[in-house]
Amino acid sequence: MDAKTVVLHADFPDRFWVVVEQPGDEPCRLEYDPATGSFQRTDIGSLIYARGFRGAYGWIGGLGAPPQPHFDVLLVTDGNPQAGEILLGHLCGMFRRGDGDHKFVALDDRLLGRVARPDLECLDPGWRTQLLGLYPRIGPGEGWFGAWPARAYLAVHPPDHD
Repeated sequence: MDAKTVVLHADFPDRFWVVVEQPGDEPCRLEYDPATGSFQRTDIGSLIYARGFRGAYGWIGGLGAPPQPHFDVLLVTDGNPQAGEILLGHLCGMFRRGDGDHKFVALDDRLLGRVARPDLECLDPGWRTQLLGLYPRIGPGEGWFGAWPARAYLAVHPPDHD
């Protein structure tokens, strides 16, 4: 399975495949080329790197891919996944954005066993601080939500943003 052929996970929306687009340790933004299935480094700075999030960023596999409509994911992981890797993510929340470009949050398998349940409120304080630091200004209609609202949103909304 690669970024071009990944399908929706059978346990969606609780579990889904995360196609890693942006490793947490990469200072420059990577861009996905759907024609080749490859990732290219750009001259644009990476938001997750600049704001101290050491997880990874990507999209939910099987529901579109950039630059077409898709759903973005912030993957909480203590690993160092690289662009193009596909990991199992366990939905634990979302940042609802005013412009509709919501960011879902998932835990990887390694961290799942370290929390009471996959939900933002159960994350280690260090991870919560990193996540909240990504969007320090919360506008009208925006905010962080746990697993239940994120699950409800994914169950009824197609990826029609971006």
